[in-house]
Amino acid sequence: MRKISKLLVGILFSALVMAPSYAGEMTVTGGATATYSIGGDTQGSGKTLGISNELDFTASGELDNGYTWKYQVQLDGASTANDDTRLEIGTDMGTVGFYISEGGMRKSLHGVGALGSGFDYHSPASGTAGAFQTGYNVDGYANVQYHTPADMLPFGLKVGIGYVPDMNDTAMTSAKDAGGTGTHETGRNLTQVNFSMSPIDGLTLQGDAANTSNETGTSGPNGTEEGVSANLGAKYTIGNVSVGYVEGGYQPAIGSGEIKYYENRFYGIQFDVNDALSISYNVDESERNTRVGVAAGSTTGTVTEVEMEQKTFQIAYTAGGATIGVAQAEVDNSDYTAGREEGQTIVSLAIAF
Repeated sequence: MRKISKLLVGILFSALVMAPSYAGEMTVTGGATATYSIGGDTQGSGKTLGISNELDFTASGELDNGYTWKYQVQLDGASTANDDTRLEIGTDMGTVGFYISEGGMRKSLHGVGALGSGFDYHSPASGTAGAFQTGYNVDGYANVQYHTPADMLPFGLKVGIGYVPDMNDTAMTSAKDAGGTGTHETGRNLTQVNFSMSPIDGLTLQGDAANTSNETGTSGPNGTEEGVSANLGAKYTIGNVSVGYVEGGYQPAIGSGEIKYYENRFYGIQFDVNDALSISYNVDESERNTRVGVAAGSTTGTVTEVEMEQKTFQIAYTAGGATIGVAQAEVDNSDYTAGREEGQTIVSLAIAF
């Protein structure tokens, strides 16, 4: 028994001595949100009770040369076992990162909203074609990025560039996997740049631009067109009041056929009554323009315009690490369909840990 005790003490002592030699540490953070939603379109309405979660498993440390590293896996899907992943290397000259379904660079959100930025927090508009179309974002694919350090440029200017080598790669694969094959009618590669800066206290300016390349669609006047998108906006906070505005445009790449593009304007105002209570109001507008080809016997084509508009009111109360929220949204011409109206009210309880 005495020998066993000495052995256990020796193992414990060895573990204590060896522990400081590990270069990294592991943390788990996240949150859970329970919601009760009431909403629908002019044809009917429904009620839904749900719970969403987000868990971040993060490992970080420092290399012998002083570079830092961070690895993160995020679980936030209803049935996803291994969702968003990132590996970042920090140096004196900036950060290089490798991302799978992570590392969003689009700047279409001004950040004003008691619970979230208007349509981004929730929207009755739904579906791939019906949701707000705000442009390209590298986080929908496997991508690599570089970002300048926060203190290298004047006015807190930070610049980033991201590159998607293959737009077929949208999910996590083995490190040695050659990747799947497929057509690239709407682009093989995606390049995106963004910036943010704070020239004066309380003011943040930001923007992004993206374009696709190496399309393989049908050539000709109604054939292959590169996809482009851009957003430019600002947020200004003075005292307990914040206002934000973003304007942008988006033309998806096409392999053949006619061009469709979107012109967007998003703005909002938020008032923090005190440290616990906030209210906000957002108006989000997105105009879809669809070009129709020249019909037989005609000399010019036409453009069909539909503007979808969402108005969102939010109120949030935070106490003891929990946030109780109420959000109400009304959408005109929802899903870019003229005359369609939808509304939704969400009562939520969110807990972060």
